[in-house]
Parts: sequence; C-alpha cells; structure tokens
Amino acid sequence: MEYTFTEIFWLFLIYSFIGWIIEAAVGTIRNKSFTNRGFSTGPFCLVYGAGAALMSVTLQELLNNLFLLFIGCAIQATAVEWITGKTLERLNRHKWWDYSDKRWNFDGYICLQYTVFWAILGVIMLRFTNPVLSHLFRSMPSLIRNILLGVLTAGVLLDMAASVAASQHIR
Repeated sequence: MEYTFTEIFWLFLIYSFIGWIIEAAVGTIRNKSFTNRGFSTGPFCLVYGAGAALMSVTLQELLNNLFLLFIGCAIQATAVEWITGKTLERLNRHKWWDYSDKRWNFDGYICLQYTVFWAILGVIMLRFTNPVLSHLFRSMPSLIRNILLGVLTAGVLLDMAASVAASQHIR
C-alpha cells in the first residue's frame, strides 16, 4: 500500500498516542498509580510513532513474506529504540529505560525480549492495523482531516516544546 506524506504523518500521530497508552498502562500497573513514563509530558510517545512511520514507509515490499517482515520490523524497531535511548541520555544525562537486568541486552537500551515484542507489534501493525487506520483517514472529509491533523500537530509541537523546556529546567 502506498501512503502519502499526510497519511504517514497521521500514522505517526496515532501510533505515538497508542505508544503512550502502552507505556502509561505498563507504568501504572507496575507502580500501582498513574505513571507517565515517556519523555513527553502529554499523551504522546514519539518513539513509537517514529518506528511505526519508518516501518510503514520502508517495509511495504515485505508484507507477503512474514519471516522477512518480522526480521525487518525487529531490526528497525530495535535501531530506533537504541538511537532514541542514547540520544535522550546524552541530551538529558538520564537513562529513560534500562534493560540491563534482561538477558541478551545491549547497552541496557535494547534486549532480545523486546526486539521480539516490537517485531510482533510491527507485523500486526503493518498487516492489519495500518490498512484500517489508512481507510479511516481516507474516509474522513478533507476539512475534518485537515483540522484534526492541525490540532494534533499543534498539540505535539507544544508538548515537545514543554517537554524539552522541562528537561532543560527552563521556564
């Protein structure tokens, strides 16, 4: 399936929100109280959106080969996770997650357990979820679609500005 830039951006925003839901749910269950585990102060976990957008653009040719699709998703998700972890640590002098206690980890940022998990999620996303989200996006009237994208984009930009300022202790 070919995606326009706007559709890829739509997927980026949706998966950033879904990623935040996953991270907040895991943190809340572990801590037994609401926990926002992401860098962002709002309901976006951009690493999920970036990984999903990257896979959506680059792995289309592998949709009919489940094994290669799984491997491609595993490689891309793991690379995005490691690069994001290293970048956030360098920017903030803080490690946002640590898999050092997991078997077969590298640098504490990636491990085999989560590589397999991200690969499974990537395959599900590309084969099943993306077509549904793309159909939903294409079914919206263009005015509503543009307004929704504008509001979500403004929300992400404001959120990132506030998150960066908070991480740098700027008011």
